[in-house]
Amino acid sequence: MTRLILLHGRDTGGLDPERIEAGWLAALNTGLADAGAELRLRDDDATFVFYGDTLAAVTGGDEPPPITTHGLPGLSEDAARFALSVAREVLSGSGVLTATPSLEPTSLSGGSLWAALSAALAAVDRWVPGLSSAILLLFVRDVYVYLTDDEARSTIDTGVAAAFAGDGPAVVVAHSLGSVIAYQVLRSAVPGADDVPLLVTLGSPLAITAVLDAVRALAPLTWPEPVQRWVALRDPRDLLTLNDLDPAAFPVPGPRTIENAHVDNPVPGHHAAASLLDGRPAGYLAAPEVGALVAEALTAVRPARPGTEGACPP
Repeated sequence: MTRLILLHGRDTGGLDPERIEAGWLAALNTGLADAGAELRLRDDDATFVFYGDTLAAVTGGDEPPPITTHGLPGLSEDAARFALSVAREVLSGSGVLTATPSLEPTSLSGGSLWAALSAALAAVDRWVPGLSSAILLLFVRDVYVYLTDDEARSTIDTGVAAAFAGDGPAVVVAHSLGSVIAYQVLRSAVPGADDVPLLVTLGSPLAITAVLDAVRALAPLTWPEPVQRWVALRDPRDLLTLNDLDPAAFPVPGPRTIENAHVDNPVPGHHAAASLLDGRPAGYLAAPEVGALVAEALTAVRPARPGTEGACPP
C-alpha cells in the first residue's frame, strides 16, 4: 500500500502537532477537490512527521530580539554571514538590492559584519512586502543550525528516517526546511526507505546560494536514490524559496531531473504550507497542482518491483 508522508517546515516548536496535521490535511483535501480528484484524506491516511519541538530544543528555542537592539545573542559570526548572504539574495530577488560592497558577507567580521547584517535586515523590513527581518532571521537560524550542527542534524534525521522506513512505497510531501531535511535523509542510506515514487517539495530553499553551499559542504549533490520522481513547486512571489530547483540553481548530476512548476500561494508572504484565507483552507497544499500530483501517486496501480509478489494497490 502506498503511504503518504508529510514533512513540515520551521516555526512549529511548542505547537500542537495534531492541530498542524489537521490543517495540512484540510488544505490538501482542498487541493484534491480543486483538482477534480475523488480522493479525500483522513487522519490515518498520512504520517505527519513532527520535528518542531526537537528543532526548537536544539536551536535554544528563544526568539531573537528586535534587530534594533543590534544584539542577536547566540548568533555566531559564521551564522551571521550565512544570514547576510540569504538577506542579500532576498533583497536582490525582490528587486531592491543592487551591488553594495559594504554588504558583502565574505570578508566581514566583528562590528562591520553586524552593521552590514543590521542594514540588510532593516532593508528587508522597509522594502520587502510580506516578509520581516524577524521571520527571515528565524528561518535562517533554523536552516543554519540544521545544516551546520552535526548533533542537531543527526537527532532530527534519525527521527525523520524512522518515519520514512516502512513497508511499501511512500509518497513524500515536504515544505520549506522540511524539503532540506527530506533531501538530506533520502540521499543518505535509510534502511527501508527504498521506494519513493514521488517526492513533492513546496517552497524549498535548497537553491538559495547559502543553503546550497551548506548542503554541498555535507556531501556532493546527488539524486536521492529512493526517489523515482521529484516535483518542486513554488510561488515566484515566495521570497523564502527564490529559485527553481533547476540544473542552473541546483545542479544535481545524472540523467534524472527535477520537475519544476510555479503555483499560486495566495496567503500573506506566499510561503505557508497550510493556512486559512477568508475562512477557506489555503497555502501550498491547497494548490490543485499539489492535489493532482498526490492523487495520481496514491491511486496509481504500480508494477511489481523485483523481489515482490505483484502490484501494490493504493
